[in-house]
Amino acid sequence: MISLSGRGPAWVAAATQAGPWIFEGHLRATGSFDQRCLMCGRQDLRLTFEVSTDTLEAICDICENCLSKEAMVLGPQGPVLHGQELRHHLREMAVRVMQRTCREVLRDLLAITSDSRLPEAVVYFDRNAQLSPRHAATLFLALSSARPDVDPRIFEVQMRSIEHRQEFGRLSEREKLAVWPGLSPTVRKRLIAFGLALKRYAQSQGTRTKPGRGQLVWNGATSNFGAGAAG
Repeated sequence: MISLSGRGPAWVAAATQAGPWIFEGHLRATGSFDQRCLMCGRQDLRLTFEVSTDTLEAICDICENCLSKEAMVLGPQGPVLHGQELRHHLREMAVRVMQRTCREVLRDLLAITSDSRLPEAVVYFDRNAQLSPRHAATLFLALSSARPDVDPRIFEVQMRSIEHRQEFGRLSEREKLAVWPGLSPTVRKRLIAFGLALKRYAQSQGTRTKPGRGQLVWNGATSNFGAGAAG
């Protein structure tokens, strides 16, 4: 039997040669990026898959990327998946679980807050599996006061269309500040370039200087960020 206590290069090699991973349908996911892959050591993951082999002493949490590189058995007696079929199956399950987690957060939030605009944001997410900038502002402001343990990045904010970027531009500074932590570095940089970001990031007209750095407080912690900050 291979013990999980001595994880390192030798353990990784032994585990990957111990036969296909056995997956019985359990994923570990919360409302934060707090998962860690036992294979590659990557941290701050949204979710991991609980898998085992015939020779492992315990269940281990593996990220989607590591798991997709090997064969996987669905249940003790199920079919073996690998390659493109496995990657598609893992992605489909991951998306389903992530959306379910978001809906659970929304359901809990509705039960403990009285913001009259929140039900509209919840309906929008149910229909689109994403949030418009206006609905994201409503939700993230509610989260910051009622559920600061939830990371806003678990919700995807629509920002690709001109209409959505203009909608973000019409938000108040307080609303923009609430939405900003839920945006990816690429989207933040694009909004800054369009002159639609927070005033502290507005670029001087006719210049192409990099924006300065600001601070956001979320879940009791102050974080620095700029155009290339983690989103």
